[in-house]
Amino acid sequence: MEIKTIVGLSLIAFSSLMIFICMMRKKEDFFNIRKTICDHLQIFKHCPSKYWIFYGLPLLFSVGLALIYEAGSGFYTELSVILGIILSMLFAILSILTSQDYSTVNDEIQKSKVKRVLKNTTNAIVFDSILSLFLMLYGLVIVVLSGINTIEIPFNTDILKIVASCIAYYIFTIILLNLLFIVKQMSKIIEFNIEVKKDKNK
Repeated sequence: MEIKTIVGLSLIAFSSLMIFICMMRKKEDFFNIRKTICDHLQIFKHCPSKYWIFYGLPLLFSVGLALIYEAGSGFYTELSVILGIILSMLFAILSILTSQDYSTVNDEIQKSKVKRVLKNTTNAIVFDSILSLFLMLYGLVIVVLSGINTIEIPFNTDILKIVASCIAYYIFTIILLNLLFIVKQMSKIIEFNIEVKKDKNK
């Protein structure tokens, strides 16, 4: 293996580790990814079975896909396009949510419920956005690493390729499931807005 390849791999590994450590710190004011993840996981605290649906079953699904099909550069290229569309949609939904104002709602119980739905939806959007951006960066790294001559590597890389594919499938599946959750939450907000308008017209 060439020296520049070894140096490149070392820089990728070191910088990735440092970025991860910095972003996951408890008192990180800029990114605050740790708090975003914790807040999102709190959504299902009253229904533990949802953790299995949203995170357990997708892992089994992803392992099955990885054993059948190995993700290549073409897959990651198409995936980046899809993720770009998803990100634009998430940001559009987020802009809609920021314009919501329920200060005129008199029923405090209903107001607290819709505010909780808004908070959960916002957390899910931010969480999905983080996963989408991570997956795009992950795909870039995998495409670059796939260009390395595997003959020079002193061990069988087939297992590593399966694991890499499984990670990509798993993250993408979680993104899609959370997208369904966001759509469901948005439908609740729309229904509430319709009810509020009806009450005002009475």
